[in-house]
Amino acid sequence: MTTSIPTGARSAVRIRSHHRCCRCLVPAPNGHLHHRRTRSVDDEHQHCVCNLVLLCARCHRDVHAFPVASREAGFIVSRFETEPATVPYRNNLGLTFTDCLGGVRVET
Repeated sequence: MTTSIPTGARSAVRIRSHHRCCRCLVPAPNGHLHHRRTRSVDDEHQHCVCNLVLLCARCHRDVHAFPVASREAGFIVSRFETEPATVPYRNNLGLTFTDCLGGVRVET
């Protein structure tokens, strides 16, 4: 299992989110990169930008503290989901789909 998120993926996720928390949308220049599907699943999506979101410290703590609500909102994805990009996350902007190339599509 690779434990380190590649620099390119880190940068792409921060740029994609405009350095804002993907959950509460506040500026998060020092935010945490969160794996929506557990990092213990060792495949091509382990550290893929489709599986990563930027969260502020408070939201990152809340995502792990409230796993049922976080799964319903798409911030936690089942380890059995082979394509994390097919699972959107929900915030005040609507449903957000991310892809493996760093793209994003929001449905309001």
